[in-house]
Formats: sequence, C-alpha cells, structure tokens
Amino acid sequence: MGFSTLKMAAALFIAGLCAFAHGQGAAIDIDEARRNYDRTLTVTPSDRTVTITKDKIIIAPKKEDATYTISGYFNGQIVSMTKNTVLKFNNAFIENDKGLPAVYCEAKTEISTAAGTVNYVVSSGDSSEKAAAIHGKKNMALGGSGTLYAVGRVYHGIKADDVKIKGSGTFYMQGTDKGSALNCRSLTVEKDKTFKAYFLNSKNGVKADDGILIQSGSFFMRNLGTAFKTDTKEDDPKTQHFIRLTGGSVVASGVKSLHKTEDGAWQASGASVREE
Repeated sequence: MGFSTLKMAAALFIAGLCAFAHGQGAAIDIDEARRNYDRTLTVTPSDRTVTITKDKIIIAPKKEDATYTISGYFNGQIVSMTKNTVLKFNNAFIENDKGLPAVYCEAKTEISTAAGTVNYVVSSGDSSEKAAAIHGKKNMALGGSGTLYAVGRVYHGIKADDVKIKGSGTFYMQGTDKGSALNCRSLTVEKDKTFKAYFLNSKNGVKADDGILIQSGSFFMRNLGTAFKTDTKEDDPKTQHFIRLTGGSVVASGVKSLHKTEDGAWQASGASVREE
C-alpha cells in the first residue's frame, strides 16, 4: 500500500469519526482534515477548456453537460462557466482563505461526489460580501454518492438560486451565526432520494426566499437558530412562501425554532419530523 493510499485511508477513518461528531452538532474541524489530502491537484479532463493559475481554476467547456473530476488540494477558487457542467469531487480539498467562495458557479452547475470519497469545500477570511463556500449565481444540484463538507466561515455554506438535492451521498453544510447552512430561492427534493444532509451551527439551516419542498431524504438539523425559513420581509409581497415536508425525515437538535414562515405555510404531513 503506497503512502498516498495510506493517507487517504486515514482520511476516510478520520472522516468516519468526524461524521459521528458532526451528527451530534460538533463544529467541522477542517484543519485536521486538510492534513490528509494530497497537495497535487488534478482536473480531468485537463484540456483547453481548463485554465489553471496559482489561485484560480476556470472551467469553461464549449458544450453543456460536460463532467470534470477534481482530486487533491487547491487553495484558491474554482470557477464553473458553462451551463449544466458537473463538478465531480474525488477526494478533493478546495479552500479559499481570502474571503471569497472556494467554488463559484456562473451558470447552472451540479456539484457531485464520487462513491467512497470524502471532499471539502471551505471558504474563510475577511469579506464585506455574504460569500458562501459554494456560491452559485444560477440553479444548482447537489448529488453523487460520496461525502461533501461545505464549510462557509465567511457567511453561508452553500448559496444558489433554485437548489435540488439528489443522489445517495452525505452532505454536511455549515455557515455562520449570521448566515445559513444553505441559502437559496427554493429548495426541492423529489421522491425516492436516499441522501443524508446535515445542516450545522448556523443562524439558519435552510433559508429559501420562496419555498421549500421535501419529498424524501434524511435531514439532520443541529445547533441552529431556525431549521427551515422562508423569507417574508425582503422580497415581493405577492410571493407565496411555503414549507412542505411530504416525505423523508427530519431530526432537529439544539434548534431554537423548527420553522419560520407565514401562517398556514408550514405543512409536514407524510414526513417524519422529530425534535430532540
């Protein structure tokens, strides 16, 4: 067994221990995790559609539906430029310590993880912007069958327009005491999804400007001000906010409020909801 293999085995073991702790609401220790990642960055395919500089990777395929696999460590920013690009993380640790998003998506993008891998996307540093670790200007899908930690030490964990969660992986999202683990216009989870999603240590777990529709999946809300929130102040007063949990399960612990929305806009029939 080579050294890199041993390091990744150690990373997976540590990730297993961390997953248990994070399930209890502990803060995500990125400094310990960082040590286990190969400092060699690889992007596949590595062709003219990929531009790599010291602190930025620009991915701009000419056609939609291209998939790029990213492995190893990078301190800077990955920018996805083309609609329907898939960024597939395969034992990757991507961070930005300049107060900027570590992954920035100009167009609709899917963030995916390879099976059996543990991946981190982290933003930190000072900024006047409400930046997220994974920041999308358009719609975003979260998928795959591996593990993803999205840790936003600047403001949000993940921010995008309309967000869908799918796949069979495990997602850990953490923002700050002023931001949200996931900030979006809408969150949709369709039927028959088997992922686990942890929303940790933030002002809000999921904050959606319009609505939240959950039909499957396992949600764990830990150490939050509000678990599910739809905006009622800053948008168009004609917006019909809603939070509908018609399937899946929600377990909330250390949460001050399970939901905040208009009267009558919270529906939790068909889902298992438990507060601890």
